Amino acid sequence: MKHALNGLAVLAIALGGLFPAAASAPSQRITHTVTSDAYPMQTAGARQVLDWVAQRVKPSFAPQGYGNVQVERQAVSVGRASARSDESIPGKLPDQGIPGEIYRVENLLPDGSIQTWEFTWVEPSSGHGGGWDVTGYTYKKGNDPVNQQ
Repeated sequence: MKHALNGLAVLAIALGGLFPAAASAPSQRITHTVTSDAYPMQTAGARQVLDWVAQRVKPSFAPQGYGNVQVERQAVSVGRASARSDESIPGKLPDQGIPGEIYRVENLLPDGSIQTWEFTWVEPSSGHGGGWDVTGYTYKKGNDPVNQQ
């Protein structure tokens, strides 16, 4: 049985012919790339993703256990630059990204609780360096009376 479901959906929209443009404005190409993966509870892939998260968030926002894990990476680019999908995922975030790129991790625990983290690639104005910043966290308590935490 396969332990990970992999999917890649790439959507490219060329807006050049859709809207009237000023004579001096060249048409822009917008590329939106979404990569998603799923890891069943207690698998190596799920553990690697949640361990990566635990190393980068405050202890109060750390994973509360190893549940079913969903990951999604989104990148948008405009113009000649293209959004890239780094196949180094699964298991960890890539070392680099493009400005505005988003990586989401969802942890669904046995009691129905859900933790979600969002990381965004931020690059300084110099264009050199950068890193993944935590830009969101949500927690919803489950209600399974058998597996309460």
